[in-house]
Amino acid sequence: MTTEQISLDCVLDHLTPQDDAKAWKVILSVIGEEFVEHYRAAVHGKQPWFLRIGVCSHWWRPHQARWTQAGGFAWAVGYSGNGWPGPPQFDWSVVLAFDGERWKRVEKHSGNKHVVLRVAIPARTAKHKQAAVHTSWSMSHKPVFYGFRNIDGRWICVAASDEHERGRIINVQ
Repeated sequence: MTTEQISLDCVLDHLTPQDDAKAWKVILSVIGEEFVEHYRAAVHGKQPWFLRIGVCSHWWRPHQARWTQAGGFAWAVGYSGNGWPGPPQFDWSVVLAFDGERWKRVEKHSGNKHVVLRVAIPARTAKHKQAAVHTSWSMSHKPVFYGFRNIDGRWICVAASDEHERGRIINVQ
């Protein structure tokens, strides 16, 4: 079965000059591969599968809290209502529906029971040489972080926080 890659066009209308399109392309590729891997491994009923992806510009203590994998990244969490760490809040987001082969941008999740992968990408990727991406599945709510670095003008996924459970992250080219 051939699976379509997530197109940058799905988010292009939200990106600003401060967002590196090359970083987004690589992030979408890695997240898309991880999503499809989970999708294929799951037992499918009639539940629809969605990807909600967006930007967060307010991370919790970005210069003091660290995720130390692969040389270190800002700890990829946002603020909860009481000032403690919580899921990153989106400045904007889009919802993509996945039918097993193709992605389609939709207005919102549909259906009573659905599976959602929530993905928060830091704002201003054009300004920084690295990005820690926060992901969370609706069925587990356990966050998984992905670390990306811009090495010689090329963005690469260098770490995932669940590597100790699932093995080394596939570096999508």
